Amino acid sequence: MGQQQLMLTVLVTLIVGLMTIVGIALFQAHRDESLKDIIRQDVMEAGTVGQLYYKMPTAMGGGSKSFTDITLFDIQLDTASVISRFEISETAPEYFKITATPKSDIEAFTAVVYSNRIEWE
Repeated sequence: MGQQQLMLTVLVTLIVGLMTIVGIALFQAHRDESLKDIIRQDVMEAGTVGQLYYKMPTAMGGGSKSFTDITLFDIQLDTASVISRFEISETAPEYFKITATPKSDIEAFTAVVYSNRIEWE
């Protein structure tokens, strides 16, 4: 009878250990996806403000149908947040690129903002 109890204890310990490892892995995966969603949302909001900048006349602080001189300040985005760093990596009259580099081990995001759409690279 003692041997069965010992086997049961070992089995329960193994199951609990494995479930703990699986739980930690799932939690980390969920955390990474949540961080990606937050960063995407920040980039999308900045892209939308950038589209407003494009349409606004220069006299009102806009680009007058050009993204050439757009800055992070113009799109109301700081260079760094708690979870990522932002930069405008390329500008042209018809588009600009926003790159978000997460501070964790997640890959960087780049969005190309045009006057009528936003595309992910």
